[in-house]
Amino acid sequence: MRVLIVDDEVIIREGLRQVVSWSDHGFQLLEPAVSAEEAIKVMENNCPEIILTDIRMSGMSGLDLAAYVSEQELPAEVIVLTGYDEFSYAQEALRQGVSDYLLKASEPDAILDAVKKARDRLAATKEHVQWKQGERERCITSLIKKIVKDTYEQKEINQLKELIPELRAFAFQFILVDKQLPISEIVKMEKLWNTYVFGKWLQFEDKIAIIVTRDPRLEDEYLIQMAAKKISQQIGKPLLVSTVVSALSELPSSYREVKPLLLYQWILREKRMISLTLIKGRRGIAYAEKMKDHEEMLFNFIHTGNYQEFTNFMDELITWLFSHPQATPGSIQLYLQTLFISMLQFVNRIATSIGKDTKNYKSLLPPAEWFPSYKEFLLPSFTKIIDDYQNLVHRQNNYVQLAIHYMEIKLDQSVSLQEVADHVHVNPSYLSEMLRKETGASYVEFITELRMSKAVELLVHTPAKVKEVSNQVGYSDWKYFTSQFKKHFGLTPTQYRQRLKADAN
Repeated sequence: MRVLIVDDEVIIREGLRQVVSWSDHGFQLLEPAVSAEEAIKVMENNCPEIILTDIRMSGMSGLDLAAYVSEQELPAEVIVLTGYDEFSYAQEALRQGVSDYLLKASEPDAILDAVKKARDRLAATKEHVQWKQGERERCITSLIKKIVKDTYEQKEINQLKELIPELRAFAFQFILVDKQLPISEIVKMEKLWNTYVFGKWLQFEDKIAIIVTRDPRLEDEYLIQMAAKKISQQIGKPLLVSTVVSALSELPSSYREVKPLLLYQWILREKRMISLTLIKGRRGIAYAEKMKDHEEMLFNFIHTGNYQEFTNFMDELITWLFSHPQATPGSIQLYLQTLFISMLQFVNRIATSIGKDTKNYKSLLPPAEWFPSYKEFLLPSFTKIIDDYQNLVHRQNNYVQLAIHYMEIKLDQSVSLQEVADHVHVNPSYLSEMLRKETGASYVEFITELRMSKAVELLVHTPAKVKEVSNQVGYSDWKYFTSQFKKHFGLTPTQYRQRLKADAN
């Protein structure tokens, strides 16, 4: 129990500090205060339970300090120290809520007896018991947070074990739940959990952390599974579980292991427990698996401006990505980022071709921000590109933009001017004339430029072979493609790629 001495005379402060063997009687003596004002500051941080204060001091008196304790309803006993000529203060002291008073010249046994009586009175009050319980929980929470964040000292691990004897075990597991709960609910969930296996629950930042003691031979696995099932049903969130460690000092590494699992709760929605073992074999979604089909569909939505169909497509795409057996948070983000960049590059190429300013787009949000609700945080980024394209083409001759769009999505095929003109329902000669007017190039020159730009993109961003690049930009004869590429850039595709690698190094 903490004791605070308050006196502006150093000889009294030091005398009271030394005359009683405080620690031998279960008391923790705080650093004495030289005034009532300083005592109030000490009380804010250290919560003394017994206060020994002089009556007469410069500034606030000891009775003023007693009144403050009473007004604030602090769970503390105040004992005033008086001189022989100050007994007239006794009646006022009692009115201010002082629990006892002593002569400064009292024998050590009398001082100790008064302090012990104050301790007994405190222990008998419900408010103090509740306060002590709250203080104990605050201390436990503070210690666990220090250990998990790796800012602890060894003595604090020992202190935690003293407070929670169950943590003197030999195997532990760190569990994180991505949810906030009121203290009353945390207590309720901890009680439910402990009907299966011991776990200490606490609010950790904006989540819940659970320190679980495990059987060293893991013969309690069934109990853990049952506890996880009950808690997951109650909270509606999975438990992110570390591997089992043998000491509390290993909890920092357990926390680092669990943090990356947070994003997997959106991928493995059906799982009650998510661990590193569960995701260990995932390689990520292959770039080329469906990318070409998805790009073509997105280009079509850019062109048509059908927002409802686009939203439906995005729902299906997100479902496919998150349910993919090889999905990882990073590969989902990369897949969508690639589609996003393809869309904005397409729109900006159209803008450049007709002499309009290109737009700068913000990058996609990181996964942690949009995984919980892609429609709210991710969909608007894609929709903005469609809006920009629609605004762009509606300010120009629409059939020219439709023609350019059609050429873009058909780059892997041999597309004639007639076919493009038929698609936009205009005369081929007129289309050729308007295309030259808006882009400064003939049909052949323009589609060749599109194919060469796409070829460079594939050479730079994919490991595709020259023959594969040739096919993807509409050339069935890769040798002819190579000659056209060299004519355009002064280098063969292979030389171009090698130059880029050399420049990068």
